[in-house]
Parts: sequence; structure tokens; C-alpha cells
Amino acid sequence: MIILFSFSLGLTAMRFKKRQIDYIDSLIYIGEKILLMLGSTSPETEEIMTELKNDERLKNFDFSLCPSSSPLPANESNKSKLLLNTVGKYELEAQINYINQYLGYFKMLRQQYQDYYNSHYKLYLVFGFFSGVFVSVLLI
Repeated sequence: MIILFSFSLGLTAMRFKKRQIDYIDSLIYIGEKILLMLGSTSPETEEIMTELKNDERLKNFDFSLCPSSSPLPANESNKSKLLLNTVGKYELEAQINYINQYLGYFKMLRQQYQDYYNSHYKLYLVFGFFSGVFVSVLLI
């Protein structure tokens, strides 16, 4: 029982890292979709947000961007707020430039998280399993 519990803790930590990557993927998708809309039709801010909220791929994304809903650290969460806050605040060229900067940042961040996940996800599982074995042996 202890082994299963500690293994599940390792699995939970691994899933949290994967959730961070998925969240960043959503941010990249949002930025690319905003760029596409701004470049093609120049819609109003409300139209962009309505289109994003109705997107099937983003149905589980929390657009309030409150810190508790984001799996990212606070400084990276703030960047995601800035991505959505640039829409409609500046002239078209400035919006496109800001969104491109944020996209570059999030793509770099995603690569860092993916590299970390690829090199550490097995460690979470192994550490969880063996810490459970260790505690079980100590209790026996």
C-alpha cells in the first residue's frame, strides 16, 4: 500500500510537469490564432476573445488567467496575462510585434519544459517507487 501511494505521488508530479507543457501549448495556440485573425480580418477585441472562447481546442482553458488556475510559476503566468492584454490596446503593428515576442518566449519556454520532462519523468516514477519500498522496509 505504501509503495502504491509513493508511486502515485511520483506519477502525480510527472503529470503536473506534463500539464505545464500542455498549458504552454495552449498559450502558443492562442497567440498564433490571434496573429492569424489580426493579419487577415483585423477584428475587434470582443470578436477575437469570442472566437478563442468558442474554439474546441481551448474548451478547458481558463481565460480569466487567475494564478490558481495556471500550472506555471508566477512570473511565467504574468507573461500569459500580458499576451491576452495586448489584444486591442495598441495599433495593429504593435500588437503583432508584441504577440510575436510572447510567442517566441513561450516557444523557448516550452522547449525548456519539454527537455526537462524528457530527462526527468522516469526519475519521478523510480523515486516514487523506491521511496515506497524504502519506507516499507523500514516499517517491517
